[in-house]
Amino acid sequence: MMLIEKPVIIERMDDLCLELIGSVHSLREPAVEILGELQRFSPDNVCVELYRPLQPTKSFELKLARGRYLDRFVCIDRSINVTVSRYYSGTPPAVYFKEALVRYFFLPFNALSILAFNLSPGLYGKLTGGRFFTFGWSDRDSIAYIFERDEFMAGTIAELIRSGSMYGKCAVLVGRRHVPGIRCILEAFQYMGDIGSYYAGGRMHYAFNLVELSMPYRLSYEQSSRNFTRNRIIETLVRLVFLSGYVVALFAIIAAILLIATAILLTVIKGSM
Repeated sequence: MMLIEKPVIIERMDDLCLELIGSVHSLREPAVEILGELQRFSPDNVCVELYRPLQPTKSFELKLARGRYLDRFVCIDRSINVTVSRYYSGTPPAVYFKEALVRYFFLPFNALSILAFNLSPGLYGKLTGGRFFTFGWSDRDSIAYIFERDEFMAGTIAELIRSGSMYGKCAVLVGRRHVPGIRCILEAFQYMGDIGSYYAGGRMHYAFNLVELSMPYRLSYEQSSRNFTRNRIIETLVRLVFLSGYVVALFAIIAAILLIATAILLTVIKGSM
């Protein structure tokens, strides 16, 4: 799967005094743009895709925001350990193997996309129409790392608003793929005053529950344990094979470039003699 979208998405929810800011965490220039937007919006709270305010992160915009708005940080994400555990334990090994192949196959393409943008964002934007390319997302990846966390983060925001623990203007800093899901859930909360449920057919249906989303396992303990162990082994083996292959390929490319450069140099030297 390939995702083609703007590196920064900003959507306002004026009735809830919210501004949703989605970004690609690994890009430098959009992080500066986001900091400027925060200064313009001047939020009372900054909800962040973190479990703890000082949690280590590779996100450029979160690092910049933390340097200026740490006293306003509200952490709305669950622990990464829970997310990883639910992905390993809730995915059938055969499915996980296919997804691991896709993930590591596209790893160099994503790395090159990030490198190209950070080195020359202007040229990258001209070539792509101002959009950013991400490759290799799969169904189970999306469930564990995107959709479930949409529910958890939006549900946390709604609970904070409903309880009165958070008030005033709020900026929400998340990855760009989280913005549509969080917005839909908060719009439902705005009109229904509830989260994780809907009424249809004469009864209440529960779509998600924050307590359940905080649990490290999605299936029975026995099945989850088996999946977890097998998928960790699969991850290790696939990573070893692909990363070893990429290292060999890189050395082969470097060697080929050196041989070509040497041949050209020798040709020039012979021609000048």
